[in-house]
Amino acid sequence: MTESNSDHPTPAAPAHSRFGSTNLSSALALGVSLLALAIGAYQTRLMQDQARASVWPYLTIGTTYTNDVDDNGFILQVDNFGIGPAKVGSVKLSLDGKPQRTWNDVLEVLDIKGVNYSTSSLSGDVIPPNINRETTIGAIRINERQAAKRFYDAASRFELEICYCSVYDECWISRWHRSGVEPVARCAVPNVPFEN
Repeated sequence: MTESNSDHPTPAAPAHSRFGSTNLSSALALGVSLLALAIGAYQTRLMQDQARASVWPYLTIGTTYTNDVDDNGFILQVDNFGIGPAKVGSVKLSLDGKPQRTWNDVLEVLDIKGVNYSTSSLSGDVIPPNINRETTIGAIRINERQAAKRFYDAASRFELEICYCSVYDECWISRWHRSGVEPVARCAVPNVPFEN
């Protein structure tokens, strides 16, 4: 008579084998979770970068000078060629290295008197993007030929800085006579702010 094997239990798998497959499954699940987390964080960062880029302002400072007509002979203009609004935080203007507070001070230094001119405020304003519409701001317009020429001839003696921020409070400085903008942490108030 042969003995039945039912009285003898089937030998169990070694403990190290059971724990090894459990640990491997846990490690794989953890790895997949970490990969999903990393992909989610990367996608979130991409979306934030796209949101910031979709409202990026870009201020430029330039001039228009016409010496053959009396009207608007000289215009110092500010344009926002970005795709989002620019919040102007501070304006700094100096002439011959000396800070100026107002256009009246500038005209006095240049010995320009009794002429028609107009100005536009910049400090604290929001400049909309120049997309399919004219949003140029004439910081100052000189409407008389001789005064316009005097202002134009003195242009190299000026230093103008406009610090501005996006709606996400990312800030830059645009400078007259320089291309490009400089990123800054925030717009600091100059010792002598220009009040336009």
